[in-house]
Amino acid sequence: MPAAVRFMVMHGVVGLGLSTVFVGAVLWADPGGVGSLILRVGGWPVVAMLWYFSGLTFGAVQIATAVMLQDGQDRPAGGRRFRLPVPPVPVRAAARRRG
Repeated sequence: MPAAVRFMVMHGVVGLGLSTVFVGAVLWADPGGVGSLILRVGGWPVVAMLWYFSGLTFGAVQIATAVMLQDGQDRPAGGRRFRLPVPPVPVRAAARRRG
């Protein structure tokens, strides 16, 4: 499996795990009666939809965070990262007195 695909799948699975914890916490803590309302009115299909769509959200956030936190493993170590095409030219500037 290519490294980029493996990277995204692994972090997507982490997002689904976070979604499982989130949905479990909503049903267990029952804030404002939301957990009991979900179970009473919709039942398990609504719980499955809540898990799936919050899993998409948490997975996307996890992947985006992991991409942004990469430390540049693709770049070669050491040395300057950016080289100017021409050497810099020194320029004289007259100093002005303030005040």
